[in-house]
Amino acid sequence: MKLVPVKQAQAKLLNAMADKRLRVLTLATFKKDRSVTLRRATEGWELEEHGFANATMPLDAGPVGKRLIREAFRREFPRSNKLYLSETMD
Repeated sequence: MKLVPVKQAQAKLLNAMADKRLRVLTLATFKKDRSVTLRRATEGWELEEHGFANATMPLDAGPVGKRLIREAFRREFPRSNKLYLSETMD
């Protein structure tokens, strides 16, 4: 896990669905008490939230999926400056 600025982490999360080799992308706060995980499922993508909201939901690759990712990001990381980023590739 590497510590990255919040803007860079948000850009990586929003563009993750376009990466064909990416399997799992996890963002966590500095204290690691809140996290958002984007995981490739058998059909499409799956978004997991841990922290303020604990939920798992399937995502579409279109604008609705990006809106859900953006909302989860704002909900889990409202005042963060840096986030831990972990990614798993094929």
